[in-house]
Amino acid sequence: MSLFSWHFFSLGYGAMGFLWLLAAIGTILTLERLLFFRRYNIDITIFFEGIRNLLSSGKVAEAIDLCEQEGSPAASIIRTALMDRELPGSELKARIKASALLEIPRCERRVLPILTIAKIAPLVGMISIVLSFYTAFKTLQTSGLTYTNSDVFADTITSGMLLIITSLAISAFANIAYTFLYGKVQAIIYQLEWTYNECLQLVFVGKK
Repeated sequence: MSLFSWHFFSLGYGAMGFLWLLAAIGTILTLERLLFFRRYNIDITIFFEGIRNLLSSGKVAEAIDLCEQEGSPAASIIRTALMDRELPGSELKARIKASALLEIPRCERRVLPILTIAKIAPLVGMISIVLSFYTAFKTLQTSGLTYTNSDVFADTITSGMLLIITSLAISAFANIAYTFLYGKVQAIIYQLEWTYNECLQLVFVGKK
């Protein structure tokens, strides 16, 4: 039986095809998030020091342009702080905080569906194997045979094992991917909190 044959993907009433679809979706989501985190993986302390140097030289426009070019969540917060620096103190603080909070969903996007795939895959495997065994026993019942042998259930057992192995493998991959990406998200959230506090010290001095 070929791995790319119609019979293979139709195992378990099409459950095998659905499992492979989940695997493809999970892989795409994982790669997209990895590229996102790699693109915006900056040393925030060095970046912030560069912003400070530009501001100390009176180059506010250049500092804003640098934040726009960087495009990372932390850079977006700094950009908001610089753009709204002339606002009253309380309003400026609210704007910076709102900007930081808006960046969190941007980082968490598409991570939770990977965990959902990890939870769904084993359930799909279990449901499909139960349906397969139900069909086998129903066939045996309607055949009217008093005795049977292993050949009657050979295909069902083989299909069931393939479905269970596939579903568990997909679940394991999705769990590992989610755990890794969740760690990345937490690191960025910590970075956002640090940036928020630094922005307050940078532009909130002298404001009330």
